[in-house]
Amino acid sequence: MATLLTRTLGAALVLSSLVSASPVPALLSRQSTDAADLSACPGYKASNVKTSDTGLTASLSLAGTACNAYGTDLTDLTLTVEYQTNERLHVKIQDAGNQVYQVPASVFDRPSSSGNCSASSADLIFNYIESPFSFTVLRRSTNETLFDTSAASLIFESQYVRLRTSLPASPSLYGLGEHTDPFMLNTTNYTRTIWNRDAYLIPPGTNLYGDHPVYFDHRGANGTHGVFLLNSDGMNIVIDDTAGQYLEYNTLGGVLDFYFMSGPSPVQVAQQYSEVVGKSAMMPYWGFGFHQCRYGMQDVYEVAEVVANYSLANIPLETMWTVRRTAAIRVSDHDG
Repeated sequence: MATLLTRTLGAALVLSSLVSASPVPALLSRQSTDAADLSACPGYKASNVKTSDTGLTASLSLAGTACNAYGTDLTDLTLTVEYQTNERLHVKIQDAGNQVYQVPASVFDRPSSSGNCSASSADLIFNYIESPFSFTVLRRSTNETLFDTSAASLIFESQYVRLRTSLPASPSLYGLGEHTDPFMLNTTNYTRTIWNRDAYLIPPGTNLYGDHPVYFDHRGANGTHGVFLLNSDGMNIVIDDTAGQYLEYNTLGGVLDFYFMSGPSPVQVAQQYSEVVGKSAMMPYWGFGFHQCRYGMQDVYEVAEVVANYSLANIPLETMWTVRRTAAIRVSDHDG
């Protein structure tokens, strides 16, 4: 007991000395506390455009004085456009030096081109404006614009990337999970945060455990299409109608790696999306049994008591899930 008291007093003295010492210098802010003037950002201009029957490549260079709003503007980017299948268009904007973080191929296996698709026959059409650079994606059968980035200049910085697309008035948008918002997303003054979060008690209007930066845009008789951004950085996706209806990506970094899926039905968009991200894994056999999960069990003995009571009640139990306090308890079935 004396030893424990000595250690406790020693720790208290150390903590006291740290508190009384001169404060630790504050971390440098990466930008001022005032909102940056993003309207001053010059965007980019395209050059060295090389087209083929299956897509195009181009260089993008900063079109004016860097605004350095939330980091350092990257002066040189590359654009790659691939008509991967008749229903899928791949558009990627990244740094020319290939140094900015991207989701590793070992984590996300990229889909490949089918080899029998061409720009002249694909469901989707890619067009661009050289300066200031912007691009549009159209549906060939209706000539309807599905994605149009001319609404605001492209910003690509070391700690901030912005891309905005125009949308029709009062769009029917779904996705951008995982969240507790309504199934059809709000389209006025709405921000959907993409950031994994353990949301205790599942409060309304919040982001949850998983990130799925994909949305379905349902346009009635004109069809449904999907837009998936392959980027694992934290981001806010803003949907608003204050300056015309738009959807705007604001990411903390990474690249703009888009997959556009033409549908035209919601089910077909879902099928096409699964071809990009992969099919769902088959449920394991034990996953079909009865599971119990409870927050706050104190120790392994309480868990064992619950399991025993299931047996006494003749209730089949396949799996016990425990969180938090029992997470640090090591249970071993090895001898010794």
